[in-house]
Parts: sequence; structure tokens; C-alpha cells
Amino acid sequence: SDPSTPPQFLTLPAIVPLPAATVTRRLALLEEQSQDFADAPAEAQLGSIYGDPSTGTGVWAAKMRIDDVTENPQAGDTEIWEFYNTTVDAHPMHIHEVAFEVVNRQPIFVDKANYTVQVVPNSVARPPEAWESGFKDTVKINPGTFTTIRIRFDLPFGVSAPQRYVHHCHIVEHEDNDMMRPFVVVP
Repeated sequence: SDPSTPPQFLTLPAIVPLPAATVTRRLALLEEQSQDFADAPAEAQLGSIYGDPSTGTGVWAAKMRIDDVTENPQAGDTEIWEFYNTTVDAHPMHIHEVAFEVVNRQPIFVDKANYTVQVVPNSVARPPEAWESGFKDTVKINPGTFTTIRIRFDLPFGVSAPQRYVHHCHIVEHEDNDMMRPFVVVP
């Protein structure tokens, strides 16, 4: 090795974006308030959003980890998942066995009394942070926003029978306190 020869660096391949999505799923990050302590959460939860908060009002329904599966992507499909954070905390959401792209974030109005969310009218979607480029398995969902990710359910070992996985908040106390939901990849 000649010290006058500059080191050779490998160039990483370009990141090829995932294909267009076939399904959009709207998911809620929720907190149930304590009945014993003022303004304190008793439980962190996940749930589903019904309706389209981008064009109207979306209504959320909390789901327990043991409730029926509501996310059942087809193996090989690409989907959009929108995470609506109705809480005052940021949540690092982790999805098992897949890699995804962060698409954007946008502010939302949260009406806890009526269990609804709505995208702030005339707001502009913010692109991912520079450090969020490439494929991820965890994404920070900021309070009062919805974060859009694009996922391809292309599992490396293939799927010949339905495969059950989970997505959850990576804060251990939240994960252990039911802020976790299953999803099933079907052949």
C-alpha cells in the first residue's frame, strides 16, 4: 500500500423508490386518559381511522392487541400507511419484517371529545428529513401530525401461508401497555 495513493471508496447504489401503492391504511396513535389523575394518560393505544381526514373528518376507533387483525396486506404489494398521532408525545413506530420509505408529514386537528382528526386545511405536506432517506423499519410520528410511509410487503423468505407480525411504538412502556397491533401478510 503506497501512502501517496488515495484510498478507493465504494459508491453505494442509488435508492430506487418503491412502486405505487395499491392500498392506503389510516392508523391512529391514541391515549386513554386516567380517571384518577388530571391530564395524565392511563394507556397508550393504536387504532384505525375511518373516513378520509384529507377531504373531511376521520373518526378513530381504538384497537387492542388482541382484537381482530385489520391490516392484512398481500405478499408483494406496496401500501401507504398513514399514522395519525392524536397524542402529545412523539412515538417511534416500528414495523416488523419490512422496510419502508418515509413519504411526508402534515399537521392535523385533533378533537378528542368526538374522536376525530382532520388534516389542517391548506397545510402543505412536509417532506422527510434528510436523515430519513432510504429504507427504514422505525419512524418518528410527531404529535399533532400524520406521517405517511410507503411499505412493500416483499418478505425475503416468501409467503406460502399467512404470516403474523406486529407494528408497535418502540417506547418500551408504550409497547408493553398495548400500543401494539398485529398485521398478517397473506399469500
